[in-house]
This record gives sequence, structure tokens and C-alpha cells, in this order.
Amino acid sequence: MRSTSLVRIGGLALVAGGILFVVHIVLRSAVTAGPSPVDFAKAGSWVPINVLGALGAVLVLLGLPALYPRMVGSGGPASLIGVALVAASWMLVGLFLSLYGVLVLPWLAGEAPSLVAVGAPPPAAFVITFVVGLLAWVVGACLIAIPFVRGRDKPGWVGYVLLASAGWMVIGNQVIAPSGPESDLGLNLLSNMGPVLFLIAVGVLGYQLWSGHSPSEDPLAPSA
Repeated sequence: MRSTSLVRIGGLALVAGGILFVVHIVLRSAVTAGPSPVDFAKAGSWVPINVLGALGAVLVLLGLPALYPRMVGSGGPASLIGVALVAASWMLVGLFLSLYGVLVLPWLAGEAPSLVAVGAPPPAAFVITFVVGLLAWVVGACLIAIPFVRGRDKPGWVGYVLLASAGWMVIGNQVIAPSGPESDLGLNLLSNMGPVLFLIAVGVLGYQLWSGHSPSEDPLAPSA
């Protein structure tokens, strides 16, 4: 298969994966608003919602390498490092947490509910891994944003959305919902805006790759 075809398929994977994961975030935010972790983990919709998230996360991971050729041209090694860091973080934030919701949390809710009850401390290794993943996301998103903010790549607004994603990952996880899902749907959605902003940005880049738009074109700009 030609490399251009692989890049276009990767772009489509970014678009499709981003849509699936955003739908997953909205549904998960609704399900977790109110009930305790023990209760929502036993809900019939919980596993399908997280399967949807895992599928979206896999597609995004498969699509991220399609950005490499573009990043080499506009951002150089720093942008490539940024893509690698975000991919590593996405394995945790996107894929691992979704698989945890499918395979582990329902079992814990049934067999050891005290481990996932409100106020139960998470394992230290889990906290450390999450902090490392959060740092990787912030640094990676900023590195990817640089060529867009500096005008080396288009559309420029993508860079600012990526920077907002990096900042909102910190705000959402450390300020809005530091202890996990909130009882209010609005707060749940706000706390998850970091991944949503990132997926909007890479979704636009993925659409450019898939549709064959030139990087100098803004695919969301109105036609003349």
C-alpha cells in the first residue's frame, strides 16, 4: 500500500476515533454524575460506554503516526517528540482507563466494593503513573502546538486549541475534579474538556490528511 494511502487512512482513524471518544466522554460524564462508583460500575450501560471509549482510543493511537510526516516538515524533532509523548499519555488517559472501566472496575464493584467506594484512596502506583501521563500530555501538546502558533503550519488556531488542551488537562484533573467524577453533569463535562479540545485539534488535522486538503487550507473555513 502506498504511503499516501496509509496517511489518508491514518487521518480517517483520527477523525473516527475522535468522534467515538468524545461520545464516550459525554455518555460517561452522564452515567457517573450522581451515583457512587460502585453503583455506576454495575450499570448496564457502563461496559458498552467504555468499550466505545477503548475503540475510539485505539483508532486515535493508530492515526497519530500519520501526523509524523507533517510534523517533520513544520515542527522538526520537537514536534515528533510531542506526538510520541501524547501517544504515550493517550495509552493511559484514553486506552487504559477505558479498558479498566470494562475489565476491572465492574469486578471490583462486585467483589471488593470498598476499594472503589467514594473516598477510597487509589493505589500509589496508579497515582504516580497518572501524574507522569499528565505531564507527558502537557509537554507533548505544547510541542505539537509550536509550529501552528508560530505560523509554520495551518490552521493556526489548532495550536491554541492544543495549548488550551494542555492547560485544561491540569485544571480539569487537579482543580475541577481532583477526586474523580463529580455528582454534577456540568462539572463532569468541564473536567473532561482537555481530551475533547485535543481531539478537536487532531481531528481537524486528520480530516486534512484524509481529504487531501493542503496544510495551508483551513478545512473549517467557509467556501468562497
